[in-house]
Amino acid sequence: MGCNVKRTMMNHLIEWANRTNRKPLVLRGARQVGKTTLVRMLASELGLTLVEINLEDSHSFESMLKDRSKARDVLELILLEHGISESPENVIFFFDEAQESVDLYPYLRYFYELAPEYKIIASGSLFELEIHRSESAQGPTGRVEYAYLEPMTFSEYLEASNQVAYNRYQQIGFDEPLPESLHSVYSKLFREYLVSGGLPEVVQASVNKESPRRIDQIKSDILRGYIEDLPKYSELAGVKLNPKLLERVMKSVYGKPSNSLSYSKIAEGFRAEVVRQHMDVLRDAKIIRMSFHSGENTPPLSTSVNLKSYKLFGLDIGLCYTFMGVPLTQVYSSKDINSDCNGDIAEQYIAQSIQANSLPYKTGSLHHWENPSRTGKAEVDFLVERNGVVIPIECKSGKSGKMKSLRVMLESKKYTQAVRVYSENIEFEDIRIEPKNKAGDIDESRVYTCRLLSIPHYLIDRYLTK
Repeated sequence: MGCNVKRTMMNHLIEWANRTNRKPLVLRGARQVGKTTLVRMLASELGLTLVEINLEDSHSFESMLKDRSKARDVLELILLEHGISESPENVIFFFDEAQESVDLYPYLRYFYELAPEYKIIASGSLFELEIHRSESAQGPTGRVEYAYLEPMTFSEYLEASNQVAYNRYQQIGFDEPLPESLHSVYSKLFREYLVSGGLPEVVQASVNKESPRRIDQIKSDILRGYIEDLPKYSELAGVKLNPKLLERVMKSVYGKPSNSLSYSKIAEGFRAEVVRQHMDVLRDAKIIRMSFHSGENTPPLSTSVNLKSYKLFGLDIGLCYTFMGVPLTQVYSSKDINSDCNGDIAEQYIAQSIQANSLPYKTGSLHHWENPSRTGKAEVDFLVERNGVVIPIECKSGKSGKMKSLRVMLESKKYTQAVRVYSENIEFEDIRIEPKNKAGDIDESRVYTCRLLSIPHYLIDRYLTK
C-alpha cells in the first residue's frame, strides 16, 4: 500500500524526466520507503502513460535480454502487449521488483545506448542486493543514473499533515529564538512524527488520523516483513547467509540504535568476520545504517575514515520505537528525546535526517568522531559537511558546559561552528577553546572561538537544507 503525499525526491525525478540526455534511472532504497508509489505519482504529475512491468510475473521479453541488439525491440514489444501506441516522449517504463530478473540490471545500459528516447526506471523491494551482486561482476556503470529514496523527513511529514505549519517551517531562520507558542506547536507535531516515523504507509495512516494502535500495528507488520525477507538474501546477495544470524543482527540494531558493540559481541558465538559479512548485507539492503569515525575538520570527511570505529542505526525511528516496545504514551509525553533510551533514539533521528537530506543522486554517508582514552571515550555524535565547512553535531540536553566530549574534540582540531540538538528553543553561544601544550599550559597560539548553535530536534531538516 502506498502513500499519496508529496516527496522532495519528486523534483529530482521531474528534472530527470524532462532532460533529453537522461539515462535509465535506478530508484534505490529499502523496501516500504515508497519507490513504486513515487513513480506512479511522477507519471501522473507529468501526464505520461505509465507502463508498469512487475518482474515477479513472467514476461515474453525476458529471453530477449540475452541479446544486446534487441533493446529497442524489447520496449516496442512491451508497448505492443499493453496496447499502447504513444510516442516515446509520452511514455515512461517502470520495471518493478527488478531483483527478480538477473538480466535486467546489466541490460539497462543497452536501453541507454540503443533506445535513449525512452524514459526508463527500475526499482524493487530487494533490488539493492541484486545491484550489489551485479556491480561486483559487471554492471551498467556509466550508463545509468541513481536516485536514493529514504524514509520521509519531518519536513515531508509536515507537508503531508499540516500545510500551514509546513509553509511557516520553510520560513524559519536561525538568527533568533522562535516565539514560545510556535516552538510548542512544532514540538507537539514532532512528537507525532516520532510515533509514526517516516515510512509512507505509516505516515498516511497518521495523516488519516488512524489510531495510535493501528499505526503501531502497521509498523509491526513492516518489521515482520523485513524479517520474513531475510531467507531470500542468500540468493540475491550471491553468498550463503544464515537467516537467523541476519535476524539477530537486525534485532540488535533496532533494539539499540547507535549501537557500537564489536562484531563478536553483537552476536556472541559467531566469528567476527561472519557477523561483519552479515552486517554488510543488511547495510547493502538499506535495512541498517553505519556511521564511521572521521578525524577531519575540512572536507571531505571520508579522507580519514576508520572502518573499525562504527555505530549502527536502523532504517527508521518509528520502526525502532515499535521494535523497542516503547509505549506510545511515553513518546507523546516525552519532553526531550535526548533522554529517551539513553539518548539512542535521538541519535537515530539525526542519523536518518542527515542521510535523507543528502543530494538525491548520492547515498549519504554518516560520520562521527571519537577519541578513546584511559579515562573513557570522548565521542561527538555526528560530523556533517555544510557549505564547505565541517560541523560537529551533538545530541545533548542541559548546559553547554556539560558537553565535555565536544570540548575535547574542539581542542584537538579547529572547528569554527558546532550544533547542539535538544528540545529547547534556538540559542547561540561563543565557546572559548583553550588548547593546552605538553606542559599543561594554555597554548595562546591555538586559542580560538567556536560558535555553538543550539536548535530543537525538529529544526535539523531545516538546518541541513537551508
